[in-house]
Amino acid sequence: MKTDKFVHLLAIFAVFTIFATSVAMCIDIATAQIEEDIEWLDAEEYTLYWGDQVNASGYLIESLEYSTPRYSDVPDDYVLLSILMTNTSKSWSTILSVNNSNIPGYDVFDNKFKLEVVDIVTGINIPSPYSKIKVYLAKELPPEEYLKRTWINTTISMEKTAGYEIYIDERAHVEIVVENLKDIHFEDVRLNENIPANFILDPDEDIGWTFDLKNDGKSTFRYSIKSTKAGNYTIPATELILTHLGITHYKYTNSSQLIVHGPTINITKSAVPLNSTLNDIVNITIHVGNEGDRAAHVKISDDIPAGTTKISGETSVDMVLQPSSNYTMQYSIKIDRIGDLIIPSAKANFLDAKGYGGIVESKKQIMSVIEEPTSLEVEPEPLQDEVETSQPVPPPEEPEVVVEQSLVDKVKSLPSKAMELPGFSALGLVFAILSAGAVAGAGARAGITKVSIDKRKK
Repeated sequence: MKTDKFVHLLAIFAVFTIFATSVAMCIDIATAQIEEDIEWLDAEEYTLYWGDQVNASGYLIESLEYSTPRYSDVPDDYVLLSILMTNTSKSWSTILSVNNSNIPGYDVFDNKFKLEVVDIVTGINIPSPYSKIKVYLAKELPPEEYLKRTWINTTISMEKTAGYEIYIDERAHVEIVVENLKDIHFEDVRLNENIPANFILDPDEDIGWTFDLKNDGKSTFRYSIKSTKAGNYTIPATELILTHLGITHYKYTNSSQLIVHGPTINITKSAVPLNSTLNDIVNITIHVGNEGDRAAHVKISDDIPAGTTKISGETSVDMVLQPSSNYTMQYSIKIDRIGDLIIPSAKANFLDAKGYGGIVESKKQIMSVIEEPTSLEVEPEPLQDEVETSQPVPPPEEPEVVVEQSLVDKVKSLPSKAMELPGFSALGLVFAILSAGAVAGAGARAGITKVSIDKRKK
């Protein structure tokens, strides 16, 4: 690679660029404005080594020179490219870079072709420097739509600024400047404006405007917004609506980025189980996070619900919460009464090093507590038709027939040894018989058969 040759080409290109720019500004200022509304098709990607060529949809692209190579690759390398439209005699040259504030990263040609460089690699330890590029083609528009866009872009100039970064307790000041480039007086011009999520108007005011735009006149509109949460935001485009000779035209500003610095503290609280019974143990969990990009000192505090007793854990803590970090605190309570219990909000009081602070609270909840029911299991009696018939039914028991013994048989049935007992004589036998007869008489009255004894002497 010859550095002198590259410097020479760079000087020629710079002179050519200055000349071309001057001519373009003198002839027409509409080109840059028209580019804002071009719709591009999906890009095609290519890798171009030093001296390579590629044909991208009829555009021949060649990498001519690269920045001076060094021992290690640097992020602000640049490349000189030439573009030739193969079916015409049109040609262009451009110098592009990736991370160089003085050299753009893309270029647009004839409002139909855009070339963007996404990576440039140089260095003395590689075989050849190269670049990765993206090629975009403009979407074809119907003639009437193209004329409408051309007319509004050459008639109205719009610019919107909103700053680049603020702290969370500061306001971002938005300004919109509308300029009439024609010698025509326009009436009832409308501006429609939107603010991004997590922003509020400060001070609160209407941000939709209807106004007249005098010939060669200019109108400026201002308002301010404040963010409720740190982060990276997109300030949306502003819409202008203008009706002229029965045709309604639309024009939009570019959107812009706004960075909001500061801590963003959030807090949540949960109770498990939320529906409980008397004397249950409930676990409370409090989660605190910092979604911002600045640290903050945080004091977490909580109150146990009325009708409960804390049995373990802590309900407060002081700590420093770093950006993109979080902390979890837990404790347990016992339920002492039935009914609906209110789970109060947990609070996080925070303050950062800049002096910005505030208090955030979790949502309240309601816990339903019931008395533990007593379980008495009663065996239900089966219905008559539920009696199982698969088992055989036993026959009814027959009544036992008792046959009354005669008195003589009862005496005879006495053990033989009873006869041998002392005093057991014939007189005793007669007495026994008489006694038995008395019993028999009583039994006869009860339906027992009488036994008659013949007392006559033989």
